[in-house]
This record gives sequence, C-alpha cells and structure tokens, in this order.
Amino acid sequence: MSAKLSRLRRITAAFLRARQGTTATVFAFAMPALLGIGGIAADYSSITTSRNRLQAVVDSAALAVAREMTVSTTASSQVQVLAQQYVAANIPANTPYPISTTAVLTEAGLAVKVDGSQQIVTPFGLASTVGGINTISATATARVTGTSQTQRICILALADDIKSGLFMHNGAQVLAPECALYSNSTDKNAVVIQKSSIIRSSIVCARGGISNQASTLLTTLVTDCPAMKDPLAAKGEPPLTDPCLAKSKIIVTGIVTLNPGTYCNGLFIFSTKFTGTPPVVKMNPGIYVFRDGPILIGGDATVTGAGVSLVLTGKNALLRLHDNALIQLSAPSTGIAAGMLIWETKSWQSGLNSWKSGGCGTEMSGTKVKGGTSVPSEDTGATGCSTVQAYIQKLLKKTNEHQINSNRAKELTGTIYLPKGLLLVDSTGPIADQSPFTIFVVNKLDLYDGPVLTLNANYTATTVPVPPGLTAAIGGSQVRLGQ
Repeated sequence: MSAKLSRLRRITAAFLRARQGTTATVFAFAMPALLGIGGIAADYSSITTSRNRLQAVVDSAALAVAREMTVSTTASSQVQVLAQQYVAANIPANTPYPISTTAVLTEAGLAVKVDGSQQIVTPFGLASTVGGINTISATATARVTGTSQTQRICILALADDIKSGLFMHNGAQVLAPECALYSNSTDKNAVVIQKSSIIRSSIVCARGGISNQASTLLTTLVTDCPAMKDPLAAKGEPPLTDPCLAKSKIIVTGIVTLNPGTYCNGLFIFSTKFTGTPPVVKMNPGIYVFRDGPILIGGDATVTGAGVSLVLTGKNALLRLHDNALIQLSAPSTGIAAGMLIWETKSWQSGLNSWKSGGCGTEMSGTKVKGGTSVPSEDTGATGCSTVQAYIQKLLKKTNEHQINSNRAKELTGTIYLPKGLLLVDSTGPIADQSPFTIFVVNKLDLYDGPVLTLNANYTATTVPVPPGLTAAIGGSQVRLGQ
C-alpha cells in the first residue's frame, strides 16, 4: 500500500511540474470538475455516516418503546412521548440539528413504527446545491412477540441496584402460572434461582440477567426489560400520628377481638409452652397502624381478619409471622387502603441487617445496660428464655427483616407493599395458597430454604381490588426489529 501511495505522489508531482501548454490547459479546465467530484464524494460520505447514525438512534428508540410495551399497555400518544424522550436523551454528541421523531402503534398494538428525520450539513454543501439533499430520514419497526393477553404482575422487586432482587434458595418454589415476576435490578444476577428451585409463571423479567443454577423454569425469561416504576409511590396514606390505642400490647392466651387504631411499640400475639392455651384473635375491619414496633405473631396463635390493612411506620415496624401461627387476612375493598393488606409508609425506617449478638433477654439483643451488653439473669440457665419478653426477643434478634416463617400463613389476600424493607420467606410449607390473589411489591424478596409461595390470580373471587399500575401488562415476551 505504501509503494502505491509513493508512486501516486510521484505522478501527481510530475503532473504539477509540467509546463507544456496542453497539459496546463487540460489541468486548468479539469480542475473545477475534479474539485466538484471530490466535494460530492466527501458530501456523500458525510451523508452516509449521518444516515447510519440516525438509523441506529431510530432503531434503538423503536426497541426501547417496544420493551415498554411488554410491561404496560401503551396508547399512541404515549409511544410518541416515549420515542421523543428516548431520542432526545440519546442523540449523538455534537449533532448540530435536532431529530424530528414520530411514533405510532401498528399491527393491532403489537408493533411500533418510529420515523426520524434530521437536517444535515455537509463539508462542501454540494449535496444541497447540486442534489437538493437537505435532510435525511430513517424508519424502524419493532414488534412485540409472545402472548398478547393482558397479564398481571405478582412479584415486583423494585430496587435497581441490588444483586438478586428475587433470590430463590435451594428448593424454593414460586407457583404463579397466571402472572409475571419482575426484577428491576441491573445486576447480572437480578434473579437468582438455585438448585432444585421451581418457577411456574407466565413471564420472568429481569433487567440485568438471570442466574439459573440447575432449577426448573416453566416460564418465559426476558433479560432486557425496561425499569418498572413503583406503581404505588404516590399512593395516599392514612393518618399516622393519632394517639396510641395500645402500647407494647401482648396477647398470649384467650379469645380476643382487636379494633383498628394505632398500636405503638409493637403488637405481640403468640403462645409458648409456658403461656397455656394458644390465643385466637379476630381483627375487626379497618386500618391498623403499627408505629415504632413490630406486629409479631407466633407459636400456635390464630389471627383472622377481613377488610384489614396493616400499616408499618417509624422504626422497628416489622412484619413477623412465625412458627405454626395460623394467618387468614384479607385487605379492605374500599377506602384509602383498598387492596392494601400490609404496607410500609414513606416514614418507615429500615434498621441494621441483623440484631447484634445476645441471648433471649428481656432487652433487645445488643442493648447497652449497666456494665456492658449482657443477658438479664432471669433468662439464663436451664429456665432461660421462658419469659414472654424473652420469647419475643428470641424471635426478633435473628434479623430485622420482614419475615414470613409460619407454615400456616394460608390467606394473605391483597397487596404486600414493602418498598424499602427486605422480605424473607423461610417457611417449609405453602404460603398464601388459600388467597384468591396475593401481590408482592417489595424492595427485595428472599425465598430461603425451600418455601412454596403460591400466587393465585383469581381476581373475580374477591371484592378486594388490585391497586392501579399492576393490572395491565401486555405480557409480550420478546421484541425484535422488522420491516
């Protein structure tokens, strides 16, 4: 190649040194044509580069809008806005002119066509003056493939920067054949499914990726989903500063009826071998606010309630369902808490990852007492952990996550909304299997050591509504460009 260039330079130099009249005359007449051809070639190269760049932007915009169509119904006006927003955010640097964008739904709403046009500037301007080329254009059509039926979201892990927004430990199962599972995590392991675990669902969407470790997946996997915004972020909340109806209320035996109101510093319902006949508690319909303390149900206790909403606010406001407690709860059908079974408020405060070391004390593990951190003497030795307070702390000290450990949490009808906290499910039996439907919108969901989470979608079997934003996913499983 270098030899050819050297030869070309020698020929050109000889041509320019020539003084013969014929050569000079020919060169003088040819110069404008040569410059014109070179200018047109340069302009053509510039146009081709610009058109390819525009086509890449339009292709990407069409794919981005189609991915949005896989998680929510989209009107023509919405696809136009989405396409314009995408192009505006991704226009190449140093582009002198904006890109005009139009987008429309086609093919019965299962495809989007995006057109883009842009004014251009070429090095010599000959493309405009000679060829009349002032703008370039590009078109792209992206199609949503897979099922076109309306679907529901049963699990939405909101956190976008957490490894494994949905984590399934060995043998865990999610049985949700009529709805979708969604993880916003951008980590390559947005969904982790360990050995012998099972997912049965319509679709699993993981933004970052899926780690499948010898598990059974009876579903469609999608790994390029767009972020799904929190559909309940703007939801109104009930009053949270009302006077305390009860403080640190403990129920260990008897038949008890609870009324709606504000429970401060915790509500504890449980039985042990030291407390006699397990309690049976009925919760009257209404909103129960748990401020600065958990709702803890354990032992062989029974808790039932129709039309109830459990609101967690402040610090240490945790959901804890333990042991063999029988839980049968359904959310309200009307009012500000309609469809909301268990939910964190905006003022809910997350704690440490786990309680500090300690035994079954009447104080929270790690509490500073005179002389340092210790376990109260009445809870040590052969009879240790026999007091009511000791039992409570024994359960609380393990972790300050929300936890469903009971094997008899059979009915949880409604939406469980925990946008900041982590939910650990580590029971050994089916959970929520007697519910017409259950939806989890959580920061992160860990299914540990083989629980079976059953998420029905029998929405017509109850008057409890599904909150807006979780009701209209198209359910397309893949997107692709086409003609």
